[in-house]
Amino acid sequence: MKQYAYLIGPFLGELKWEYYHFAPYIIHLMKKDPDKKFIIFTRRSRFDLYGSYADIFVPLKVINDKPEFRNKFKIEGFEMKDFNMLLRAYIDKYKKRYKIIDKVYPDISRFSYKVKWQYPRSQMDYDFRPRTANKELTDRFVKPHHIFVDQSKYVNPIKLDHYETKHSSDLAAQVTNFVDDIKISTIGCFIEALKTCQLVIGNLSSDNSRLALLLKTPVIALNEQLTDDEIHLINPYNTPVIRCSNVKEGLKTYEDYFRLEKCGAGE
Repeated sequence: MKQYAYLIGPFLGELKWEYYHFAPYIIHLMKKDPDKKFIIFTRRSRFDLYGSYADIFVPLKVINDKPEFRNKFKIEGFEMKDFNMLLRAYIDKYKKRYKIIDKVYPDISRFSYKVKWQYPRSQMDYDFRPRTANKELTDRFVKPHHIFVDQSKYVNPIKLDHYETKHSSDLAAQVTNFVDDIKISTIGCFIEALKTCQLVIGNLSSDNSRLALLLKTPVIALNEQLTDDEIHLINPYNTPVIRCSNVKEGLKTYEDYFRLEKCGAGE
């Protein structure tokens, strides 16, 4: 007797559209229906957005797949006839082995590719759980309760007295020889590091700092250009965001905030 399965993808678009507007809905489905198989069709580097919840990963390979061509839910220049051909091949590959319950993928036709909330916001679950090998590797290089310094054009390398820090460039260099995008991915390792840390120093132009919000890890946002309203839209858990122009100012605000939180909890 065939097992029941969901076919997820193909997902063609931008990374942040996948971790904000698609993968969290699939996590919701996977938790809701854990006895069914989930087959995920996306880029190898993004497998750990679905991580240990998923059963089968199918690597997406597209000619001229460059980041600058990825636009919201689609790839510029990738026509609907090509998408439909890719989808049919995907369905044909698995329909012989599984009884397909549903096929879930973003609508990229016409103007639909611009619609962020093709799936209900109330059913987005940002509980990312990368595959086990990612945590095992990350634990070798990252100490619990460190401060994660997410380097970008807004954040130069910094040294903090009295704090254990991990710079994003250091972590990337440490894991790079282990990343195979089969069991271990860069994004999987970074998610595990962000879960472990007590605080991120970064800027919300970066995927790492945005993922920190979804993982409920406070962010000191240096020289942040987003408005408070824009931050609210990308911060579904109202994770603390401390806007400042220098690290010392941000750390003092952070320490004062959590001192008050502890006092409030003890009253």
